Formats: sequence, C-alpha cells, structure tokens
Amino acid sequence: MKRRNFIIKTLKGSLIASLPLSLSSFNLKNNKVEIGVVADVHQDIIHDGFSRLSFFINAMKKRKPNFIIQLGDFSLPRTQNQPFIDQWNLFNGPKYHVLGNHDMRDFGYKKEETMKWWKMDKRYYSFDYNNFHFIVLDGNDENPKPWDGYVRYIGSEQKFWLINDLKITLKPTIVFSHQSLEAKGGIANREEIRNILEKHTIKNGQPKVVACLSGHHHTDYVKSINKIPYIQINSMSYKWVGDKFKHKRFSPHIEEAYPTVSKTCPYKDPLYTVLTLDSDQEMLHIEGRKTSFIAPTPNELKIPNAENMNPTISERNLKFN
Repeated sequence: MKRRNFIIKTLKGSLIASLPLSLSSFNLKNNKVEIGVVADVHQDIIHDGFSRLSFFINAMKKRKPNFIIQLGDFSLPRTQNQPFIDQWNLFNGPKYHVLGNHDMRDFGYKKEETMKWWKMDKRYYSFDYNNFHFIVLDGNDENPKPWDGYVRYIGSEQKFWLINDLKITLKPTIVFSHQSLEAKGGIANREEIRNILEKHTIKNGQPKVVACLSGHHHTDYVKSINKIPYIQINSMSYKWVGDKFKHKRFSPHIEEAYPTVSKTCPYKDPLYTVLTLDSDQEMLHIEGRKTSFIAPTPNELKIPNAENMNPTISERNLKFN
C-alpha cells in the first residue's frame, strides 16, 4: 500500500448533526480555535502506524491548527517506537497527550514509563487557549475491587481536582478522555463524572462543559446527555474483531512482527479530524473523513452487526444556541 497515494475524501453531503450547546452566555468575541485530533493509532498493534501518523502530521504541518491532541492508545515506550514519537514531535506547535488503557500494562510497561517517554508532565491536566478551557482526564485509575481486566476509573484525587478546576474556570470547556463518559465499556463511574460536569453551570443553568471527546471504542457517533454532547472519535487504524474473526492479510514477516494485527479489520487509510470551535459562527465543527476496510471486510467475515462498523469520522456541525 503506497502511503503517498492516500486519498481520503472529506465527506460530502454526509450527516450533519446539530445539537444545542448554548454558548451565547459566555460572551465570546472573535475567537476561533482549530485542533487536530487523532485517536487510537495503536502503534504496537497496527503494522503501519508510523505511516499513518506521518500522514496526519504532514497534513497538520500544512494546515497549522492551534494545537494537536491524541486521545490515547498511542504508543508504548519501546525502543522500536522512537521514530513514531519523533514523527509526532515534528509538529511545530503545542501537542497534547491523553493516556489510553493500551499505553500501559501491555508488555509490562507502567504508566509512569509511558509519560516519561511522551514527555507528559501530568496524567490529568487543563489549559486555556484563547477563550476556551480544555480538560484532559486520565481514565486509568484503579477500579474498586473486585475488578478484572483493564482499569477504567476516575478516582477520588482526580475527581476533587476536576471539581476545583471547573469551579475556577469562567470559560466554555472541552473535555478530552480516552475512555468514554457515556458508553458501556467506558469509564466505570461515568455517571458520577457526568454529574460533576453537569453541576458546574453558568448563570443561565447551562453547563460550562460544551462538549466531551473520547476514543477507545473505535466508533463514530455523538450522543447528547443533559445538554452536553459526547463525541466518539473513530480509531485512526482499525476495528478490533478478536480471535473468532481473525484473518491474516499481510506478509508472514508483518504477521510475525505484529501478531495481533490479524485480530483487526484495518482501515485502508488513516482517519483523523480537525475540530473547529468558532464563536463568531456559534458552531463546533468536526471535519468528516472516510476510507474503506482492507479486505476481507467485516461483512465478508460475517461479523454480527457488521453494518455498524464503519471506517468513518462523520462531518458534524454542533450549533450553539
């Protein structure tokens, strides 16, 4: 597959989702923020993660958004991944990380090792850009026992910090996390966290949080809960299908080096988006992109609900009130 020949077409005539965000009370003026967003590259599972990330970085170097962010399941701190991290760092602008469940524990690596590798000072944090406030959560705290599998929880220390952070800011706020705050299989205490977000309001009762973005589920949708839209950003690389539907698509050398790639349905081209916050137009815009599966597709493998597995990031306009 020749990456120089990637053609990823912006969705034309695609679904445009309009949801109320009510930012008029924030008194925003002449403010526009563009953010390059990528989720679930999975450098340690997909064989061509470097090429996929390179495509994104080259596009962002031309586009020059205000900053870029990756939403987790990015890269473990393995020596062979140094070129991958170097590629990310070629973007000459602010770069932010979100910790995913596969960025630790796999191959025995600890969270602290990954953070050091990424040059990530804090596992959860916030920052301002223009008239907007951004929060990055770490959904990888230890779950209350008994618990089996990957952790997906936001503990007491982080909850206390989140409450204070939301209390202090006077700006409309975007929340980034790896695991979702609205879906089954996301953060286990997601209802508790949503309750925190909903309680922090501006004077008209509208939540300070105007949108939450996450990855993890390798899917594409938006769901509004109590006036806050929760946006799923699809994986850059693939849909996981597991042992039952595994299929060897690549050379023996690749399959040996990446033994779990056969348990995926890879996307032909890399998926990513640019999120635009535009107070003048009173709009949150997500640029759409779509590609296709590398055969055999989920339909060809006769996977249940294959029709819901789409290598797409839908174009969306979420209108402010």
